[in-house]
Amino acid sequence: MKRKLLLAALLGCAAQSQAAMIDLTGIGYATYGDFNSYSLPIGQLQQGCTGPGCPLHVPSSPGQISDLIVVATGSSGMPVNTNFAGMDNAYATPSGVSGSNFFSTGTTSDPNEVSTFFGDNSNTWDSSLLALKTFLAGDQMVMFFNNNNLNGGNLQSLAAWAQLEITDNNGNRVAIYDFTNNNKPYALVSEGGGGEFLGDPTNYTSTGAGPTIGDNSATDYVLSGGPICIDYDLIPGVPSPVSCTSPDADEGPINHNLGADEAAYAIVAPELNTLLAGLFGLDDATLANYTMHIDLRLGCDPLFGQATDEICTGEVSGYGKNINNGYEQLFIGTATFDQPPRIPEPHILMLFALGMLSLGVSRLRK
Repeated sequence: MKRKLLLAALLGCAAQSQAAMIDLTGIGYATYGDFNSYSLPIGQLQQGCTGPGCPLHVPSSPGQISDLIVVATGSSGMPVNTNFAGMDNAYATPSGVSGSNFFSTGTTSDPNEVSTFFGDNSNTWDSSLLALKTFLAGDQMVMFFNNNNLNGGNLQSLAAWAQLEITDNNGNRVAIYDFTNNNKPYALVSEGGGGEFLGDPTNYTSTGAGPTIGDNSATDYVLSGGPICIDYDLIPGVPSPVSCTSPDADEGPINHNLGADEAAYAIVAPELNTLLAGLFGLDDATLANYTMHIDLRLGCDPLFGQATDEICTGEVSGYGKNINNGYEQLFIGTATFDQPPRIPEPHILMLFALGMLSLGVSRLRK
């Protein structure tokens, strides 16, 4: 009976507020580890509506995202907003061509917050689940990313890796989700890179480790921002990424280095949203014991080499990794999408149950 109640709590869906800022139903995506990455410019082509005012055009100037949750931004080194109580404000990403070619929450000063909250760590962007629940208001979580490198050839692409985890009041990892190239070639999804078009994120399980640096033949860093060509005939109604040298390419290359004022990607972790729906069914006092952490890394990791090394510039390979312009942004909004909820993996259920048990023991002691 207890097991059934636990499953019901985990899989319970919060009532939809019908106020989600974006609807990704039926839109094509590429899967990177636990996350599905939706190309917003290709999604606009799929819907037949491009440019400002279209459903999948997501503006991202400071004034347009000031009411959202901003995880990282490079607005001249200044925050574009103050996030909600119970979470960190935004990390400062490198700003301008004179800034660093690499950003990591682990090596950048931890941002301030409105007030202290449980589970705030110094090497990650953090939010209590109670604060996150209040913001989402029944909708599902989506992250948006700006790719703002210099245009032209190898300069557009940017390396990215992230790990998101949920912890309980004892510091136990309840769940871990990786945005990863999964040790595959550093290349576009259409050119043999690590992403899988319309993949299944449940096929990937995080070990909880940091990224495998590797090299261009095998790395955990995802290539962001490159130009993609698409085929309209492979899957009816869903533009499919193909090599621009392929005779099947119907359109492209489509630019994903859209600058600071328009998000290029919407990124969703379906299993995370399923877990959140269950946890959000807990009472507020219990939910406040759970924290979400984001470890974000952008640009050419120093373990690859120096900013001027070919592996970072991509002058030969054609795919650079450096932050070379600044104002990369990651921010959180709300979305609806049509992927069915999935039963969390057994180890997640066990950790959740242990966390609930520890909370109960703690209350008995009090």
